[in-house]
Amino acid sequence: MLAASINPQHDRECAEMKARRARGEKLDSETRSTLMRCVCGTTFDSRNPAESYQHRAHITAAQTANGTRR
Repeated sequence: MLAASINPQHDRECAEMKARRARGEKLDSETRSTLMRCVCGTTFDSRNPAESYQHRAHITAAQTANGTRR
């Protein structure tokens, strides 16, 4: 009964997910994003030094102000 209620699109998605796992790939929901939002409101790529350097002072100051800086 249950198998009859599952649509073909769902079957294809499940098969694709199993194939990706078998190849050792991560699913889209499992990949980490390197994008961060600075306290100044700008979104930047934390893996790109040219983009992230200017925001270090903002982040450090905010962490010091709220006590999360170690």
